Amino acid sequence: MSIELEYALEHKNDPAVLCCRMEPGEISHHNLEDPAIFPDLIDTGLLNIDGCITIGQAIGATLKETSDSLTPLTPAIVDNIQDPDAGEGGDAAPEEAPAEAAAAAVAVPAGTQVQFSGGYVKLYIAEGKDISIEFPV
Repeated sequence: MSIELEYALEHKNDPAVLCCRMEPGEISHHNLEDPAIFPDLIDTGLLNIDGCITIGQAIGATLKETSDSLTPLTPAIVDNIQDPDAGEGGDAAPEEAPAEAAAAAVAVPAGTQVQFSGGYVKLYIAEGKDISIEFPV
């Protein structure tokens, strides 16, 4: 599952792994997998992150070849690897403004409850047909 920009910036030093198949082109946060799931994938042998670049280095870089989901991004398949610390001082305010605008645009209808517990998001919507949704985070 892809990650949001704010989350990607919080985890810029974590390994960069594709969340889904990607054609050659510029890598964005939408192309990257949540690093929270990596320990389980590594333990089961489904993922090896040796030599992997970080999320901060991957965002804005260019994927050279079509790659499948859960492919660790390495210098062998990525061009234009970014320096996540370059321009950090001047770019901080513009990066935060869109994130704040997006957060302000989310309206929760009356009667909606959202809970985070035990690794799950539980969403209950009373309005309409009493919709209840749960998924792991």
